[in-house]
Amino acid sequence: MQKRENYFLLTVLFFLLAGCSPSDEIDLPVPPAGLLGDAVRVALGKRLFAAHCAECHGSLAEGRTSVAARLTPLPPDFHERRYRSMLPGYLFRRIEQGRKLEPFRSSGSVMPAWQQYLSQDQIWALVAFIRYRAGGDSL
Repeated sequence: MQKRENYFLLTVLFFLLAGCSPSDEIDLPVPPAGLLGDAVRVALGKRLFAAHCAECHGSLAEGRTSVAARLTPLPPDFHERRYRSMLPGYLFRRIEQGRKLEPFRSSGSVMPAWQQYLSQDQIWALVAFIRYRAGGDSL
């Protein structure tokens, strides 16, 4: 009888765990139509990046900054190929939530949440610029 109960509990546990995945943890927003590759949004994102992000993430000309070198984990500079194809909704959530979002909270990220400082349109413009900066979306 106990074998049957153990089997039942293991089966239930399996199905519960099978229903969990990283994509279930984050509700990814859908980017506005025409966002990626939009020259106006990329230009706005570039200005916002220079004003709010470059201190840690660097500029195209300089790469990592001295501020970034002191941070653990190192902030990305967005030149890596993986940012070319990263889901726009994921980048949006990452900017919006900052270090509150896992796995970044666990890894010690110091990135602030920008949702209180930037509008959704501004965050989407940053996403457009990050993708463009990484070479993923042409103008």
